[in-house]
Amino acid sequence: MQISKTAIYRPIFASMVIGAMVVFGLIAHSRIGVSLFPDVDFPIVTVTVIYEGADPETVESDVTDIIEEGVNTISGIKSLRSESTEGLAQIFVEFELERDIDVASQEVRDKVSSIRGDLPTDIEPPIVEKFDPDSAPILSIVLSGQDSIRDLTRYADEQLKPRIEGIEGVGSVRLVGGRDREIRVWLRLDQLRAYNLAAQDVIDALEDENVEFPGGRIETSQRELVVKTKGEVETVEQFGELTITKRPSGPIHLKDVAYIEDGMEDFRSLSRLNGERAVSLLVRRQSGTNLLAVAEAVKEQLGEVEASLPQGYEIVLAQDLSIFVSQSVNEAQGELLRGGALAVLVILLFLRSWRGSFVAAVTIPTTIIATYACMLAMGFTLNMMSLLALTISVGMIIDDSIVVLENTYRHMEEGMPRMQAAVAGISEIGFAVVATSLAISAVFIPVAFMEGLVGRFFFEFGLTVTFAVIISTFIALTLSPMLCSRALKVSTQHGRVFNFLESIFAGLESFYRGTLRLALRFRLIVLVIAGAVFVGSLMLVPFIGTEFVPAQDEAQFNVQVETPLGSSIERTSKILREVESRISRLPHVTNLYMTIGAGEEGRVNVATLLVQLDPKAEREFGQQEIMAMARDVLSDLSHSKISVENIPRVSGGGFRSAPLQYNLRGSDLVALEETADQMIDRIQEVPGVVDVNSTYNPHKPEVSVHPKRDRIADLGVPVDKLGRAVRALIGGQEVTTFEDGGETFDVRVRLAESQRNRAASIRSLPVRTAGGELVELHDLVQVEEGVGPVQIDRQDRQRQITIMGNLAEDKPLGAAIQDVNAIEREAGLPEGITTAYTGAGDMMAESFASINFSLLLAIVLIYMILASQFESLVHPLTIMLSLPLSIGGALGGLWLTGRTLNIFSMIGMIMLMGLVTKNAILLVDYTNLLRREHGLGRDEALLRAGPVRLRPILMTAFSTIAGMIPIAIGLGAGSETRAPMGTCVVGGMITSTMLTLIVVPVMYSLMDQWGTGLRRLIWRTPHDQEQSDDEAVAAPQPEPASTGDDEELPAVEVPDESRPIRTGTYD
Repeated sequence: MQISKTAIYRPIFASMVIGAMVVFGLIAHSRIGVSLFPDVDFPIVTVTVIYEGADPETVESDVTDIIEEGVNTISGIKSLRSESTEGLAQIFVEFELERDIDVASQEVRDKVSSIRGDLPTDIEPPIVEKFDPDSAPILSIVLSGQDSIRDLTRYADEQLKPRIEGIEGVGSVRLVGGRDREIRVWLRLDQLRAYNLAAQDVIDALEDENVEFPGGRIETSQRELVVKTKGEVETVEQFGELTITKRPSGPIHLKDVAYIEDGMEDFRSLSRLNGERAVSLLVRRQSGTNLLAVAEAVKEQLGEVEASLPQGYEIVLAQDLSIFVSQSVNEAQGELLRGGALAVLVILLFLRSWRGSFVAAVTIPTTIIATYACMLAMGFTLNMMSLLALTISVGMIIDDSIVVLENTYRHMEEGMPRMQAAVAGISEIGFAVVATSLAISAVFIPVAFMEGLVGRFFFEFGLTVTFAVIISTFIALTLSPMLCSRALKVSTQHGRVFNFLESIFAGLESFYRGTLRLALRFRLIVLVIAGAVFVGSLMLVPFIGTEFVPAQDEAQFNVQVETPLGSSIERTSKILREVESRISRLPHVTNLYMTIGAGEEGRVNVATLLVQLDPKAEREFGQQEIMAMARDVLSDLSHSKISVENIPRVSGGGFRSAPLQYNLRGSDLVALEETADQMIDRIQEVPGVVDVNSTYNPHKPEVSVHPKRDRIADLGVPVDKLGRAVRALIGGQEVTTFEDGGETFDVRVRLAESQRNRAASIRSLPVRTAGGELVELHDLVQVEEGVGPVQIDRQDRQRQITIMGNLAEDKPLGAAIQDVNAIEREAGLPEGITTAYTGAGDMMAESFASINFSLLLAIVLIYMILASQFESLVHPLTIMLSLPLSIGGALGGLWLTGRTLNIFSMIGMIMLMGLVTKNAILLVDYTNLLRREHGLGRDEALLRAGPVRLRPILMTAFSTIAGMIPIAIGLGAGSETRAPMGTCVVGGMITSTMLTLIVVPVMYSLMDQWGTGLRRLIWRTPHDQEQSDDEAVAAPQPEPASTGDDEELPAVEVPDESRPIRTGTYD
């Protein structure tokens, strides 16, 4: 090939080109970002509406339904989901991946704005934003001390939060467990009655009296003066002096009907670290920023803050995602280095030469470093997927150099000068090297462009492997032959170790030659045996579990606790004390970080306990085993719903962390509830399915106020006025603000707690009629105590109940889904109710379908490449019919190690298609060369090509296996996801290499014989009738390129079947 000849005869030029690639790669490596996963734009837009005081059913009818109806007309929507909870509506609009998410987000924003007039007037402005998968907190900072929660909150809010928010890359900082200052106006019902006042009178007075108005400007020829009316209260005590109304007896002040407290906002969230109450700051990064850099910058800032902390204050990092990310990235890089080292050792074992090993091994760092430049140009980061791509590439990128090296040395051993040997060697196998690289690329390009969100995650993976393979091919065609022409030499002086190993290789070649001769004699028997192996491997499938992604050992997990509905935050805190006490006694538990009311809904009966463990290498038990222990010690707390879960990596967007999510959909909420209860009872009995729960609970205590329509019409009291009065007195109302020291605090009016702590209190609330008279609420409404739903979910405008469950360590997701499907078939579903899986179950089905399509596309592309390489429609089938042989080893490896079929192991199987093809090309290509240029018969060419190509095939196979062994072992942080892929490749390469060396020649022989017979049958030319089955049937090929202007390549010598043991090395 001309490019190879140029590199051989112009070594300085070739070295500079490769050197430039390395330089740009090193620069790129210093600038490339680091993250746990690739940056993926989820095509989801969220609409959040706060409707304070509204129950879930009111939120659904007055807010959620109206917004859904409005945005449903936007084109390109894939699904429409919503959650209506107390005081909060969240609508999740998922678009097709093809839609520009920025344009879609603006369309949603415009649509919500256009229907704003149809929504209740007292909601807070709707928030429309793109879903950000990076919104999960990367750090949880805990501030504790001996001062009050109010003081801790003030310090966190005024000192810590601004300093952290000012750090580049920090997106937001949220306080949890704190209680901010709030001016409380506690109304006294008896005094209101005594002065004939209603709550609205007090509210109106506060709004009118505590104001500041601009008055314009006074302009003179010399100066301008700004005029403003300062009516704002300057001290808390002054609130009591505000006049509510005037009576003949004198003015009535606020202090006459209420007492004013300089207090704190409602107690709606709580955080503790190892049992000590504290204030937490949840730090989120900006989308697309370097997680490790942001976390490190925050920690540096905290180090500076600690030096000036008030006495008794302490700052602790309760959660640090950067630790796991850093460990995972370091482990992936370590696997890359270990895999490369093992691959080099394999080459050294086969070549037994430092010179030869260097020629092959230099390909690994050169290719990896050059690939960094391509990654940076594409905007990729160093993450779990791209590093996995580089790691699995190690074995593949050294293969081409091995083939070039081995072929060059073979010519040198046969007496050719090394310059000519380098040219002859690369000319002989150059097109085969290109074909094998194209075959590998044909496997991974479809992976990069898979559909769905999974395809987005694998985009960097597929293209990174493709970049590495293309670069390694360029290096194999340039740097490798150039180094061979300068560094290799044949040496005949060897020690006993070399002679011993060479005798083993020679014996192996001899054994293989005899086995191959026997296989070609009994071809059908060989095919039957191969078919039996393949069918037998398929019988292992039922014994191998299926799941979406394997669980990782992150040295931490969550315990979600939902106390009985209606529980106060104090009762929830008390129950969590018991949970913390029990979990703390488990082995390897280091820290317990508890939060109540930290979710978007702010529910005070829901708590999350983050359990942190010793590092994986220092533990006797795995994380899943400790999680099972946690379930056991908490199993008798039947009064609360407890779920022990892995840490979710995607937060918000309607995503839930439970792997099993089974949805019931329909319009009849009662029927849905009954069906859900029946299914929950049955699913709880399934072995391995734990923590079964649902999103629907209709038993939250509530008080319903029903207006007496005739009565309120007679008295002229609008329903909205009734509702406002109830909300102001019971729930409280933020009326105005108070400024102090440059800060602004809310002023809330509310009925004193002792007068609103019973449902009966509502009946005596005063309301002013249209005639100005005060009447008690019981004259206008009917008050009833009952229950209502905690949350109402909808999917595509239908009500939905989601049944969720976690899985024991030995229960794969696929088996759990099969069990649930069996329960559904046995129980039957009422008419009008449909089912579907979401979460991991839905993504597993979607990704498996996409991977299967990618596999079929890869096979088609491989066939096209092989047909182009061999200029034959038959020989590609020879190779491709051997592809299923790799499946048996992959499935056997998964079965032996107890690992599952998941998206990573299936990608490993796709990878095997390219690797098996690569080895088969070397064998078939050389067989065709012997038949084409030396006139050998079919079986004679196979018997001579097989042993000649045995050594490079074994070298490439074992180097690939060696590169994948660190991944397959999977001991470090984050290795659980990569291990199934490594297992598939190692198992598949072992079996496919052994079988391919036999089955491919047998298939070649049969296909060639059948092809010859078919041509005779069709054409029946005299030439075809005279041609024997053992004659060459390959199309003519162009003459080999010359090595110089007047230099001719020597003819390729036909290897002697009984050639002696090699006496030379690559030294």
